[in-house]
Amino acid sequence: MQSRNSTKALILILLLLVYWAVGLYPFTFAPPKHVVNQAERMPDGTVSFRGVGIARTPGAPDWLNGIQNANALEVLVVARTDDTDQQGPARIFTVSDGTSHRNLTLGQEGADLILRVRRPGSDENGTPAFRVADLFHNAAWHEIRVRVARDRLELVVDDKPRFDLALSGSPFARWNPSYVLAMGNELPYGRAWTGEIRTVSVDIDGRIIDVLNPAEIVLPEGWWEIRSLHPWDLDRPRPYYADPDIYVNFFGFIPFGVLLMLFFGRRLSVVHIMFLGAALSLSIETLQILLPRHPSVTDLVLNTIGAGVGAYLARLAIRSGASA
Repeated sequence: MQSRNSTKALILILLLLVYWAVGLYPFTFAPPKHVVNQAERMPDGTVSFRGVGIARTPGAPDWLNGIQNANALEVLVVARTDDTDQQGPARIFTVSDGTSHRNLTLGQEGADLILRVRRPGSDENGTPAFRVADLFHNAAWHEIRVRVARDRLELVVDDKPRFDLALSGSPFARWNPSYVLAMGNELPYGRAWTGEIRTVSVDIDGRIIDVLNPAEIVLPEGWWEIRSLHPWDLDRPRPYYADPDIYVNFFGFIPFGVLLMLFFGRRLSVVHIMFLGAALSLSIETLQILLPRHPSVTDLVLNTIGAGVGAYLARLAIRSGASA
């Protein structure tokens, strides 16, 4: 009997190790790290981003309050890059909430200028985006104007019109007034741009705000950087039924439920085994925060249901065998 229990324990340990290995692969450790802000305000008022840095409003800027009722907004940015090949796109100016939700962003992708604006016909990330090819091929200063009106979107670079798009409705109706304004990076960080910005102003219905004014923005000493997490996993690019990960998470935990019911069916109910499946899944999802994986409540729910289904099927099989 002791040997039998030892065999069960060994099999169970091996099974747990398999689930942890699959759930945590690849095993690249990426814990939160402290980043020193390399943004610096120069004597002439220019903000310099020599490395990873950010200048930001302490919270949502006041002018965003009531943005849904605005008639026109113009953003003026005068900036130059110090790297003609920046990726991300790297954020020069942004009013956003992470990498997937924004009102307006100016960025650099390679040597190109990228403009994303939430508007009729775009998603919440402001895509499809607009591109000015090869603008940052050198370190010259560029004057970038974005004008957003209720029926039109315009982009002018160095006094030269680049885009003039008629809109089917006011973009401001879709803008979120709680987003933070940032330059050189983006909350919760991770889209850093290097270069210099000497002018940023926002003109909203004739009211002009000097964004570089020290009363408007702060340059934090540093921050703790962690990968952006979307634990509810609701913004999938395709339907759930078309995502193979859904089936992997559900069917993958059925063997766990089956094995526990076969080993401990006299002492554990289906509900008990679902709780154990949830505990195992939660341990995997929690550890994924420190790894280049995507922790998800959806995965946790599917794993738990899969363990329950496996336990239920095993119980049916045991009862059928006993009555045969």
